[in-house]
Amino acid sequence: MQRNFCQPALALLLGVCGFASVAMAQRPPSTSVPTVQTAPLAQPKREVIAADTASTPAICYAGYGLRPSQKVKVCTDVIDSGSVKGLALALAYFNRGLARGNDGDPKGSVNDYRTALRFYTDAIRSSAPSAQVVFQRGLIYHTMGDADQAIVDYSDAIRLAPRDTFAYVNRGIVLYTKKDNNEGAIADFDAALKIDRCETTAWINRGLVYKRKGNLDRAISDFTDAIKCLPANSPPVTTVTVDPSGKPFPAQYYQAATKSSQLADAYYQRGLVYLYKGSKDKKQAIPMFEAAIRDFNDAIRINPTAAAHFVGRASARMYKEEFREAISDFTEAIRLSPGDAYTFLHRGIAYHSVNEPDNAIADYTEANRINPLDVAPLLNRGIVYYSKKGQYDLAIKDFTDCLKIDPKEVNCLINRGISWREKGDPDKAIADFSEALRLGLLTGDVLQFGSQEPEAVRHWAQVAHARYQRGTAYVLKTEYDLALADFNESIRLNPTEARVYVARGGVYLARKEYKRAIADFNEAIRLDPEYAYAYFQRGFAYHAVEEPDKAYDDYTQAIRWDPKYITSYLNRGIILYTRRGDFKNAIADFTTALRLGPDNINALMHRGVAEGGAGEFDKGLADLNRAIELSPDFARAYYYRGVLFGIRGSADRALADYNTAVRLDPKSAEAHVARAAVYAQLREQDKAIADLSEAIRIVPNAAGPYYNRGYSYFAKGQYDRAIADYSEAIKLNPRMAVAYTNRCLTRGIVGKDLADALRDCDEALKLGQSNVEARDTRGFIYLKLGDFPASIKDYDAALQLDPNRARALYGRGLAKSKSGDRQGGSADMAAAVKLAPKIAEDFSRFGVR
Repeated sequence: MQRNFCQPALALLLGVCGFASVAMAQRPPSTSVPTVQTAPLAQPKREVIAADTASTPAICYAGYGLRPSQKVKVCTDVIDSGSVKGLALALAYFNRGLARGNDGDPKGSVNDYRTALRFYTDAIRSSAPSAQVVFQRGLIYHTMGDADQAIVDYSDAIRLAPRDTFAYVNRGIVLYTKKDNNEGAIADFDAALKIDRCETTAWINRGLVYKRKGNLDRAISDFTDAIKCLPANSPPVTTVTVDPSGKPFPAQYYQAATKSSQLADAYYQRGLVYLYKGSKDKKQAIPMFEAAIRDFNDAIRINPTAAAHFVGRASARMYKEEFREAISDFTEAIRLSPGDAYTFLHRGIAYHSVNEPDNAIADYTEANRINPLDVAPLLNRGIVYYSKKGQYDLAIKDFTDCLKIDPKEVNCLINRGISWREKGDPDKAIADFSEALRLGLLTGDVLQFGSQEPEAVRHWAQVAHARYQRGTAYVLKTEYDLALADFNESIRLNPTEARVYVARGGVYLARKEYKRAIADFNEAIRLDPEYAYAYFQRGFAYHAVEEPDKAYDDYTQAIRWDPKYITSYLNRGIILYTRRGDFKNAIADFTTALRLGPDNINALMHRGVAEGGAGEFDKGLADLNRAIELSPDFARAYYYRGVLFGIRGSADRALADYNTAVRLDPKSAEAHVARAAVYAQLREQDKAIADLSEAIRIVPNAAGPYYNRGYSYFAKGQYDRAIADYSEAIKLNPRMAVAYTNRCLTRGIVGKDLADALRDCDEALKLGQSNVEARDTRGFIYLKLGDFPASIKDYDAALQLDPNRARALYGRGLAKSKSGDRQGGSADMAAAVKLAPKIAEDFSRFGVR
C-alpha cells in the first residue's frame, strides 16, 4: 500500500527543485527607465505603418508604442532612405539595435550599437562635443554593458552641463546595476532631485535602489512621489500615429505621451515592490498581491504597449495561482515583445502549473533558443520531461547540458539525481546528490548556517533538499540507516519541510517502528494540515497497529485533500469491510478507485471479496475473474477468489485457487494460511499444520499462523503443542482475545493448569472476547474446578445469548446434577443431546462425565 517517498509534484517543482522565481527581474536601464532622446518623439500606427509615415525619423526615435518587429522595419526604412545623416543616423541605428534585441536578434542588435558608437565617437573627436552628445554615447556604452566607459561619458556630460538631470540619473543607474554601488547611485539621484524635484526618472530609480537595499516602504514612497509629479490626465500611450483625419500628431502630443510612459512605469515599479512584499510575508500576501495588480492595471491602462507591464501582472497572478489569467498576460507580453526569453520561461512555468506539459516544453525550448546560456529553461524543461512525461533520458540530457553551462548549478545536479532515481539507477542518483551536497557545503563555508540573510536561508534549504533527495535514493536501495542519516540532517538544516518528515516516517514504517512513524507523520501534518500523503501514511501506520478507526479517519482526510489518490480509497474500503462489516460503503470506495483507475487489479480484487461478503457472489466472481484475466500470473488474485469460494462454501474450488496462489508465489504466507484453513475444514490436519509451519517460516513474527496451527494441534488431540502455539500467538499479539479463550479451553481439557486456564478466560473477557465463547469456556473450567455455582452462572450467561448452544446446555446440566439438581441437570443434558447427539462423548473425552 505504501507509495514511493518522492513523487514529483508541483509544490516540489516550484520550490528548491528548480523553477525560477516569478518575481520580475529589472530590465536594462535603456528600456525600462526612461532616458533622454536627442530627437523629437513620435508614435507609429497600431498595426501597419503607412507608406507616407514609415520613414519618419521621429517614429523610429520614439521610446515606446511600436512592437519590436515594427520598430526594426521603421528604423531600417529611415536608415535606408538617406534622409538622415550624422548623429540622427546614429540614433536610428541605436534604436534599431534596441528593437532587434527585443525581437530575439542579439547579433544584429550588437552590430547596430557598434555602428551608432562609431558615429558618436567620430563626432566627439572632431569637435568640442555637447553634453547631450557625450551623454548619448554613454547611453550606448551603457546598453552594450561597458559600465566603466558609460560612467566616464556620463561624468563628462555632468561636467559640461551640471544643471541637466539626465546624466546624473543614468550614471546612478550604472552605479547600482553594474557596480553594486547603491550609495553612489542614491547620491546621483539626490543630486538630480535637488535640481528638479519632479525628475521622475530619479524618483523611480532611487525607489529601485531602496528596493535593492530592502527598504521597501521607502521604495514605495519614491514611486508614489513620481506618480504625484506626473499629470494624471496624460493621454494613454498607443501605437496610433495619426489623428482621425490622417494628420500626424503634433510634437506636444508625444511630449505628453512621454509623461504617460513615465507614469505607467512608476505604477509598474511600485507594483513590483508590492509583489515582492507579498512574496515575503504570508500574512500580508493577498493584500500585497491585490495592490500590485491594481498598480499593474494602471500601468497597462496608461501604456498597454509595454510588455513588462503584462509580465508584472502575470507574476502577481502566478503568486495567486491564477494560472490561466497569467498565461493570458504572458501571451500578450510575447505578442508585444516576442524576443524576451524571460516571458517565455515564465509562461512555461504557468503552463506547467496547469498541467499542460507540451506547451510548457515549447515555451522552455523557445526561451533556451533566445538565451542558450541561461540554465533556467533547461532546468525547467528537464523537470517537465521527468515529472510529467516520464522521459527520463531527455530530462537527464537537459540537466547535463545545464551543468555544461554551469558545473556548479546545484539544482541541475539535484534534478538529474531525481531523474536517475526515477529511472531506477539509485547509484547514479546518489552520486549526483552527493556532488550537490559537496558544492553546497563548500558554499556553506561562506554562508553561515543559522544566518537570517535571504541568500543563506535559500542556500541551506537547498543543502537540506539535497540531503532529502539522496535519502530517498538510499530508500530505493533499502539502505535505511544511510537514508535516516540524510533525513535527520535535512530536518536539522530545515525543520519546516513536511515532506522530509513523511519520508523519514516511511523508513520507520518499513522497519515496523510504528510509533516513530506516527510521530513523524504528526509533525508533517502540523506543518502542512492539507498534506494528503501524510494522512495516508499515518493511516497506514494506524492500520498496522490495529487502530482501524484512526486509520479510517486518516484515509478520509487523505481523500479530502487528494480525491484522486486511488490507494486511499482502497485502504479505507479494506477497513470498511474487514473491520466494520460495512460491505456497501466498501464497495462504493472500490468502485471510486476503479473509476479513477479502470482495471486496477487491487480494486477489482477487494471489491470482489466485499461483494461476496454482501452476498453478491456473481458480481464478486466477475470482478475476481476480471482481475485474473488482466494479470493471470498474479498470485493474490487467485488468493482472493479462493476467499470468495470459501465464503460461498465451495471448499474444493477455494482449495484449487489457493494451490495456484502458492504455486505462483511460494512465499505468500496468506495463501498458505488460507489453504490450511480449507485443509482444517476437510479434517486434513497434517496438511494444515504443514502449510501453517511454512507460513511461520515466512513470517515468524505473525500471531495468526501460530493461533491457527494451535487449533489444528488441538483438533488432533496434541494439546501441549496447541498450548505452546497459543502461547506464542499471545506473545506476539497480547491483545488476541481468541487465543486466550482457546488456551483456556485447552488447559482445562489437560486439567493441569486450571488456575492459569481461569486467568486466560478472565483476560479474554477483559479484551472483549465474545461473551458466549469466553463464558462457555470459563463455565467449563469452573465445572472441572468443582465450583458448580460459578459454572452455572457462566453457562446461564452464555445461554442467554445463545439458548441453543449445546455445549453450554450440557455443561450446565452436569453442574446442576453435581450440585444436587438432578432433574434440572437431566433436562439440560437431554436438550443438549437433542441438539448435538455426540456432545456427551466430547465431554467424556475432555475428562468430564
